[in-house]
Amino acid sequence: MASNPEEALKDSVEALGTTSKLYRETLHLPMHHISVGITPIAFYVNEENVPKYFADFYSEIRPEWIGSTCTLESYSEVVKDDEKVAYLLKASRLDKYGSIMSTFEGIFTLGKIEQDWRLISRNIFNVSEESKLKQRKLIDKWNEKGQEQG
Repeated sequence: MASNPEEALKDSVEALGTTSKLYRETLHLPMHHISVGITPIAFYVNEENVPKYFADFYSEIRPEWIGSTCTLESYSEVVKDDEKVAYLLKASRLDKYGSIMSTFEGIFTLGKIEQDWRLISRNIFNVSEESKLKQRKLIDKWNEKGQEQG
């Protein structure tokens, strides 16, 4: 829960890493993750869809992310009104030793409901190429596993 949009932005980036911050407490439902092709979860509609921690699925989809953190490097306001603010940001994922694993840019939109600012939309751009290739392989493996089970 955040009292202003900048605090909510920082919380939402931090929650993408291994943290004690509860993922659900950083977003308003429904929350949309805009992606093309490789992200398996694109829309959180209800409570059952939202993991307690974003890192809960790392062991299956991105095992190298276990223990990693996300850091907000910079941001600027794109557009706002009384209920929403969109930011253009740059962020990094760091391994447990503090080395950069990947970088990305994004447009994160924060919404205010009853004076509580939280993430309502995340649109990631320019993920570092090596990270995209690893993710593609792991997502394909995850999808194959699901097809074998289903």
